[in-house]
Amino acid sequence: MGSSLILHHYQLSPFSEKIRLMLGAADLSWKSLLVSPLPPRPATDPLTGGYRRIPVAQFGADLVCDSQLIAEEISQMSDKAYLAPSSSSQEAREFATFAESTLFFGAASLVPPKQALSELRRHLSLFDTARFIWDRLGIARETRGNLSMTDGAKRFRKALADVDERLQGEFLFGEQPSHADFALYHPLWFLSQVGAVPLSPKVTRLNAWYSRMSEFGHGQHSRISARDALAVAAASQPRGVLPEFRDHPDVGQEVIISPTDYAKVGTRGQLAGVSEQRWILRRETGRFGTVHVHFPRKGYRISSKG
Repeated sequence: MGSSLILHHYQLSPFSEKIRLMLGAADLSWKSLLVSPLPPRPATDPLTGGYRRIPVAQFGADLVCDSQLIAEEISQMSDKAYLAPSSSSQEAREFATFAESTLFFGAASLVPPKQALSELRRHLSLFDTARFIWDRLGIARETRGNLSMTDGAKRFRKALADVDERLQGEFLFGEQPSHADFALYHPLWFLSQVGAVPLSPKVTRLNAWYSRMSEFGHGQHSRISARDALAVAAASQPRGVLPEFRDHPDVGQEVIISPTDYAKVGTRGQLAGVSEQRWILRRETGRFGTVHVHFPRKGYRISSKG
């Protein structure tokens, strides 16, 4: 991998918690760059080209977007194949998708508004709190569709009872934690830590599982400043693109890559490589040199620049 991992994240970000916990499970050292919950992000935006989701993992001049692809990187760094989404069974991948969509918005629907506001005000100014709430309301409208908050809460409680019933071992799909375990953990963490709503005592196996997962912690990490993270990018060259990743008809074309579900801001650049799992976008930043921005193919679309 070469460069050490710099995680661009913020404390209340549930998908960041997923990655922080995975770094703990993988027993990896990493650098922590705390960023704003909302753009602009002076140390992230110039490198990623406006991609607005968090977390982002930085390896020198390579920026890896989306927790799914970051999980693949952590799996390779730690030589723990079972942490990678691509190593999961079809059943586990479908469960992870369910946990990070339906289950997550169900958890969010159970967070008391006053508690959410109080937690936000601990970390943000009044102005940024208002911006955050307005932004997340827009995301909720994009993703929840016609599902009411009441229906979401009911489905969430039913889903937790089902998960509790299926939990027979220490983890969801075996004796080692898979990507699905971390996908399930962060909605429950959000409900517990941000919403101050504990799990029901009725789901005894799930409570025990949550305690086991929490024990992984966040690994060894230290703070890094925005200036130093940008200096790392400026002093680095992107990782080499494997020859087989360059053997795609669109490589070399100017394209836009954007999420398909929410926060659909696109990133522009030259397609540098394509694998079964990812797109690699080459960007010329000027001040910070050439960077490669990595996106998963699942959940993202590519279009011609124009």
